[in-house]
Amino acid sequence: MYRESSRFLVISRVGPQSLHHEWCSSATERGFDVLLSAYDSAVADPCEPGIVFEYRPGTKVAGYGDVMRAHADLISRYDYVALFDDDLLVSAHDMQRLFDVVAQHQLKIAQPALSHDSYFTFAALLKNPAFRLRYVNYIEMMCPVFRADVLAAIRPLYDLGFESGIDLIWCNLVATSLQDFAVIDDITVRHTRPVGESKSANGFISGRRYEDDIHALLAKFDVPWLSCVPYAGIRRDGRVTRRRSAFFWSSLALVFAIGQRGGVRMRLRSVAVYWKHLLSRPARNIPVSWPVSWGQITS
Repeated sequence: MYRESSRFLVISRVGPQSLHHEWCSSATERGFDVLLSAYDSAVADPCEPGIVFEYRPGTKVAGYGDVMRAHADLISRYDYVALFDDDLLVSAHDMQRLFDVVAQHQLKIAQPALSHDSYFTFAALLKNPAFRLRYVNYIEMMCPVFRADVLAAIRPLYDLGFESGIDLIWCNLVATSLQDFAVIDDITVRHTRPVGESKSANGFISGRRYEDDIHALLAKFDVPWLSCVPYAGIRRDGRVTRRRSAFFWSSLALVFAIGQRGGVRMRLRSVAVYWKHLLSRPARNIPVSWPVSWGQITS
């Protein structure tokens, strides 16, 4: 059910263990609308104002593509749209704050920071307590928030048949400023399940790996796998800094994230790689466009 007063929409592909009830509190406490697309028929319709519910089996990325086509008119009514995985723990209050911050800074694509006790892939996206937000060159597909026109521009990525790697393309498709994308350190979510736990349900079987999709997609756009590093950041005191040393020294707090969950070796490696990239890699996006040979894919 669409509410005229809401500017923001959360879409989530949900299963039986989904945590969406944590942020789908009553409509009077929630200033955003919700579209729940269940990939498992065991999920119940919450039947609340401001929540659209449907059953749509399928994989994550292709499923989102189907949702966006089926509900294009509804989605077009909002200013910002978030696509949240169903294993993220966040309150309705913090979800609303996230939308408010993203809209205030007029970001094209953003995401909340991950708590230090989250399961994660990129340490760059863990909370940095020294910052309110960091302008970065990459936003992952776990919990992106899109400006509506930007989501419309990158939506065809969901229809290409890849279940991994589209987040390595979307910022490059729409980048025009060093302040287009940001991880919001003021707001954190906790990723509660190990990365890759649902890979078989998303088609990664019979030897198909996440990396296979990633490298195939990067090759199609002729773009390298860029490191996730910051362009600039707004510190806790409101000052803006671009000094890489400020990011590096404050990121040493990530040492406390290494032992928070299982897979200590992987977590240590991810944090160490981020420290290395902060010291040695430039922040950059590489403008890309849709390959001409794909013809009507963007229509």
